Amino acid sequence: MPQTFTAQLEAFSDKAKSNIKRVVRQSAQDVFEIAQTPVAKGGSMPVKTGFLRNSLIAGLNGSTSLTGLNSYVLAIGRMELGDVVFGGWTAEYAAAQEYGSQGRVGRFFMRGAAQQWQAIVAKNARAIQ
Repeated sequence: MPQTFTAQLEAFSDKAKSNIKRVVRQSAQDVFEIAQTPVAKGGSMPVKTGFLRNSLIAGLNGSTSLTGLNSYVLAIGRMELGDVVFGGWTAEYAAAQEYGSQGRVGRFFMRGAAQQWQAIVAKNARAIQ
């Protein structure tokens, strides 16, 4: 028996929501991965000892309980539509590395990654199609 129009709309809506969630999750993960990419591998994250890179904390909706190199993966995995995922680096010198200090130019590892958001989302949306 053919689906009712209402059932077809519900199925379409469920698929669209699922696709949106996939695009948002993958895009958020891509931003973190770009920010965490070491200079030696073509990124902007300065890595000498690894302390800055490992000082990443990630959270979801205001929680900051997730720490460590891949903490963002856990936050993104728990993310639902409408949630806010965020991250930051707790190393004392993180801001100086990001923005520059005492005549040194900033590396802009996070800001540079975040500025790519629209292109990242567009790329991931095309991948879903």
